[in-house]
Amino acid sequence: MTRARLARATPVRYALLFALCSALLMGVLLGVIYWWMSSLLARHLDESIDTQLQVLRTGLAQDGRDSMLGLVREHEKKYGDSSLHFLVQDASGAVLAGDLPPTQVGEGWHDIALMSSAHDPDDRRRLLRGRGEWLAEDLFVLVTNDTQDLRQTRTLILGSFTAALAGTVVLALGGGLIIGRTLLRRVDAVNQTARAIIAGDLSQRIPVVGARDELGGLAEILNQMLGRIEELMANVQHVTSDIAHDLRTPLGRQRQRLESALNDPATGPECRSVIEAAIDETDTMLKTFEAMLRIAQIEAGARRARFSTVDLSSVAENVADAFAAVAEDEGRRLETEIEPGLSVHGDGELLTQLLANLVENGLRHTPAGTVLTTRLIRSAERIRLEVRDNGAGIPEQERTPVLGRFYRLDRSRSTPGSGLGLSLVAAVAKLHGARLSLEDNEPGLRVVLEFERHA
Repeated sequence: MTRARLARATPVRYALLFALCSALLMGVLLGVIYWWMSSLLARHLDESIDTQLQVLRTGLAQDGRDSMLGLVREHEKKYGDSSLHFLVQDASGAVLAGDLPPTQVGEGWHDIALMSSAHDPDDRRRLLRGRGEWLAEDLFVLVTNDTQDLRQTRTLILGSFTAALAGTVVLALGGGLIIGRTLLRRVDAVNQTARAIIAGDLSQRIPVVGARDELGGLAEILNQMLGRIEELMANVQHVTSDIAHDLRTPLGRQRQRLESALNDPATGPECRSVIEAAIDETDTMLKTFEAMLRIAQIEAGARRARFSTVDLSSVAENVADAFAAVAEDEGRRLETEIEPGLSVHGDGELLTQLLANLVENGLRHTPAGTVLTTRLIRSAERIRLEVRDNGAGIPEQERTPVLGRFYRLDRSRSTPGSGLGLSLVAAVAKLHGARLSLEDNEPGLRVVLEFERHA
């Protein structure tokens, strides 16, 4: 199962669409959640700063300047590793208390980037969120909170959301690939069965895999239908074979009686001509029944067990040699263009019959002076067999019906034949898996068969 075929599978395309929709939906949802949580954490950070400012503001109002400075110094002493940092400056910029370096920021909210100090031995850049306020005319207070925890939390949330989004996409694609592979396997089983049935093996059935799901139920129904078709086809074939068998025997006996009457000295000249004509008609009917039996046997696939490597080049040469004298006697010319050493897997007798029917058909239904050509060549990965003439040809609308049984063109009804020659050719071609086509030779007819090359 190729990747290109798997990518074209409907379940995989649906899985890709589902993964895309899921990714978009999850992306929007996780983006909203990330923004909400990030805003909540940032607001909490700002509220902690406001709370500390309120404490300092209250301490200054109730207990005075020294008490407020004492609160800052006490926090610095007891909570040196705290994320909260303070700076108290007078109007000249002199630091009165706190663990932050002097700054020129004014009132309001600020994002401050500081290099590490003694409180940060790892020598890292610190990002602080702070608010400055003049609590008195000569007393500026800056309260900051380290944003490292906020940034780490944001990173953790973003990483978790990204992993969740990636997991959703992977699960959707993985599920689509698994479903696609499973369905393609079951479809391939159906296709394989269908190809075998098309090739003539009506005994094939679609395998019912696993639990009895919808596809399993469909396979069972199709198998029942195939069983019924096989039964009906077998009945038709049996009827055809039985009729041919039952009629061939009395016709054979009738022919023997006619020959006995023909050889009887008491038979007069006028009766002899009538008996000879009756014998000819009887032979024609016997050949027709023989052809019907042969076609029924071929369509049943019974001859497939006799397949072997056949030198198609030798078959074509032998048939051409056999008909060369006949063609010359009838005022026609038979030419060949046969590439040597071309072999196929098949039944040599049937392939000989196929080619003989095509050549004989060309000789029978073309006027004197016609040139018939048998051509056998390599064509890409196949072997191409052509039998063509420059006669009247077959109208395009009749090229398909003429392959059916007993179908004859209007202009051919006066010539001998039963209308089964091309039917046998079509049956043999189908048995060998060859592509058969009737084409315009401009002028005339070109019959083309393409066989798979045999290694």
